[in-house]
Amino acid sequence: MAHAIIDLDYVKYTCAAVGEKRTIIVTHKASGNTKEFANRTAFYGRDKKSGWLGERNASRTSPFSIDEFEIEDVQTPEPVENALHTAKSTLERAIALSGCKSYVGYLGQGDSFRREESTILEYKGNRKDLIKPIHLDALTEYLIGRWKAKVVTGLEADDWCVIDCHDTDNILVGVDKDYFGCNVHYLNMNENKTINCKTFGQLRLNDKKKVKGFGRQFFYFQVASGDSIDNYKANSGCETKWGEKSAYDMLAGATNDGEAIQALVNVYKTLYPEPTEVEGWRKDIITVDWMYMLTENWNMARMFTSPNDKFYDQQDMLNLFEMYGVKS
Repeated sequence: MAHAIIDLDYVKYTCAAVGEKRTIIVTHKASGNTKEFANRTAFYGRDKKSGWLGERNASRTSPFSIDEFEIEDVQTPEPVENALHTAKSTLERAIALSGCKSYVGYLGQGDSFRREESTILEYKGNRKDLIKPIHLDALTEYLIGRWKAKVVTGLEADDWCVIDCHDTDNILVGVDKDYFGCNVHYLNMNENKTINCKTFGQLRLNDKKKVKGFGRQFFYFQVASGDSIDNYKANSGCETKWGEKSAYDMLAGATNDGEAIQALVNVYKTLYPEPTEVEGWRKDIITVDWMYMLTENWNMARMFTSPNDKFYDQQDMLNLFEMYGVKS
């Protein structure tokens, strides 16, 4: 009998976030004048030169700089009961959509174990300054008490969800795009449908020229491009401009695992034709080459499939190349 394996981290954070209104108060330091905005984008735009500030500067002979302002984040929560009710409705809907009669839910606790393995960019290190929703603790208690959430440390909740679904008929329920590249049946709650990701899969560009896909091909794409949410990038150890479209162009023509992994090798040899020294996130100087960077980002992107799984080392990568006839 198949079970719904639910990533409760997404339930906790999304329900806590919708349970409050966020705005910013911007104060002009010299005059003391204040103004409220919906967010920083409304104040200064995505490029820090547009938005309200850009409009105001267009009519000034001496433009304001961002440094002339102080920004205060404001959180206005709804009653906690609203957030708890949203979590209840979300989970009931998720279980119904999965078609399963039973479920297991995982909540992560503490730093990701991948953080210690990351060397160039700190894994998820770009999340340090994010503001936590006010009702986060209340939702954690609710999910543990009412929904019997399993709190996990060491491995992430994402890994445990994949472990419970790997080579089974269980349905993984969540919203994380990483799951599209795992060997699972994935019910993506943003799309309201279950996708069989236990295939080589495919990549495509949507109407907005964003890369979408599923299966192992999507995992290879993540290794070839990076993930701004988890904070790893294919070009983090070099000066070459590189992004999702560049990775897509290298991988889209692959029709099997061997061709895709060969494309990955080509990506990293293109980015790192010679060994180079870079400063890691711990401020140490590291000599990296294409294999070093490919191995690190492979490990950042890859979910564990068993509790006894391990990170790949460079010998493991060479063994993989040999298995698929990849030239390195």
